[in-house]
Order: sequence, then C-alpha cells, then structure tokens
Amino acid sequence: MAEEKGHKAAKTNAEGLVEKGSNLASLLDSAYIVIGLDGEIQEVNTAAQHLLGLTEDALVGHNFFSRWVVANMGAALVDQVISDRLVRGFVTDLKRNEDIFIGSINAQLVINQTDYSKSIECLVSDITENQQKQDEFAETLRSVTGGIAHLINNQMASVVGTADLVKMELGDRPELAEQLDTISKSGMKASDVAHNLVDFADTSDNLVMGEIHIDDVLQKVSKHYENKLAEEKPRNLIIKKKGELHRLFANQESLIKLFTHLLDNAVDATEEHGTIMISSKNVVLLHKKTGLNKKYVLVSVEDHGHGMDQKTQHRIFEPFFSTRFAGRGMSLPQVLKIIKKHGGQIRIKTAVGKGSIFKVYLPALD
Repeated sequence: MAEEKGHKAAKTNAEGLVEKGSNLASLLDSAYIVIGLDGEIQEVNTAAQHLLGLTEDALVGHNFFSRWVVANMGAALVDQVISDRLVRGFVTDLKRNEDIFIGSINAQLVINQTDYSKSIECLVSDITENQQKQDEFAETLRSVTGGIAHLINNQMASVVGTADLVKMELGDRPELAEQLDTISKSGMKASDVAHNLVDFADTSDNLVMGEIHIDDVLQKVSKHYENKLAEEKPRNLIIKKKGELHRLFANQESLIKLFTHLLDNAVDATEEHGTIMISSKNVVLLHKKTGLNKKYVLVSVEDHGHGMDQKTQHRIFEPFFSTRFAGRGMSLPQVLKIIKKHGGQIRIKTAVGKGSIFKVYLPALD
C-alpha cells in the first residue's frame, strides 16, 4: 500500500512538472511541438497552431511527419535527435494548408522517467523570408566570385605558361630553373583555387546522373593521392570495404571531387607517415515506428591528425575559412554542396589532438 501511495505521489509530481512546462511553452514566440518517435503530435502551443494553420484539436494525435513535413525529412530528424540528443538548425520544407514554407527546427530528446518512453521537443520557426534574402545575396556573391575566379585563372595560366617557356630557354641555369618551378607551382595552386571558386559559384543543378559504383570513385581518389601527393606528403592510406556495396545514382566526377577534397583535407591535418583510412559499407537509417527505411552507402574518411575544437568545427563549411593559410577554405564548402545535390548527409566526429572522421551518407539506388 505504501509503495502504491508513493507511486501516485510521484505521478502527481511528474504531472505537475509537465503542466508547468506546458504553461511556459504557451509563452514562447516560437512554435513548440512535442512529438513521439513515430511523429505523432502530443502537445502544441498557440504559436504552433498559428504556424501550421490549424487548431490544437486538429494537430494533436496526427502525424507531424506525414502531414506537415515534406519528403522523408522526418526520419532524418528522428535519426539525428537519437544520435546527438540535441539538434540545432535542422532545416526542412514544411506544409501549411496548401503552402510550402522553410522551417528551422531545434529539437531535443526527452525520456519519460515513469515509463521510459521517448519523445522529441521541437521549437519550429518559419525562416522562409530570411532564407530568400540569403539566397539572393548568395546568388549575387557567386556571380561576382565566378567572374573574379575566371579572371584569376586566365592570368595564372599566362604566368605558368611564361615560366615554363623561360625555363626551356635557360638550359644550364639550374638555380634559376628551380625558382621558375616555384613560380609555376604557385601559379598552379592559385589556378586550383580559382577552379574551386568557379565550381562553388556554379548554381546549376543539371548534374548528369547515372548508375555508378562507389568502388570506382574511391579507386580514382586513391590514384589522385598516389600521383600528386604521395611523394611530397607521405601518408599511410588504407582503403577498406565491408561487403558488396549498393550502387548509387549519382554524378561520378562530383563524387570523385568530393572525396578528393576530404582526402586532401585529411592529408593536411595529418603528420608525415600518419594514417588515413577511407572505409565504406552499406547502412540503413531504420525507424520501425515510422516505417521509413532508407538504404545508404556510408563512406568515412578518418585521420588521426590535429582534430578541431568546437568553434572551428562550426565554421569549416564557410567559404574561405581555413585554419592553415589564406587562399584556401573552398574545399569543404564544395563537399557540402555536392552532398546536398545528391540528397545525402554528412556528419563529423572530431576532437583536438585525436583527429577527425567525416561520414558521408549517399542514398543507394533502389
């Protein structure tokens, strides 16, 4: 009997806490939505009703993912919340009646201490207007960047060509030939930066997609290292594959560029003769309650180099941001752009002094 009374008291306290939380949620300007792992809406505040255009009765009990979230982004949100516990700035398209708007979701995993059931607390904001302004600014910036990049590339081609011609005329002046080699290498590096700028400025989505195998991509990435970097920057490169991998519907050249950038980044972060491992395997982002199962090929690029602190990690996808030297910082923004164009995901695990793991999830060809 005493145990039963204690249980009732605990239940009352828990209910009291929930009620207080609900009162606080009603004061928020952002939409507050509590959902189960299956997407069923359990609780909303007034701001959520305004945001989604329906009353509380029309929202609670219905599935947030199937009725208000576009495509399979609901499963991706649940997967990220379960993995990270706290998610900030998860951006996806949402539905409001017949309209589509861009929503930003901050979410956290909540575990009920009574029955250990799990739910997700979400704060949802409409960022459509802000996103449109950012897109307009980005379009202008890319247009200007593309023009500058083409100009740099043309000038550097002239510099490198002239240096090579002068070198041919020198003959027996090795000390000057060495200096001309330095000019040529610097010009080629500047040209590479210009090419990266042009690629980043390209806003077209007209990639030629086809059925490809990730093994072919990683083989060419490995050859890139052997042909261009192995002598100057010796590293222990290990490539591992687990089982027969799913085929992808993708643009092969873009994926080669993606993993070449990640490999170059790992090489720069690793000391001489350090180890870099590229591994690949099939994975399924599985949520039994939602029934949304998606096959992916996971490619991980792991190094045991310098690693990154949290502040650096938050900025690595910003154009021109680099912790090494000026003129770089375009490779990882390109990586993110290519992944988005293929409908994939990227996750990073890193710590200062312990290295980094870049995990790229690419949708498999059904």
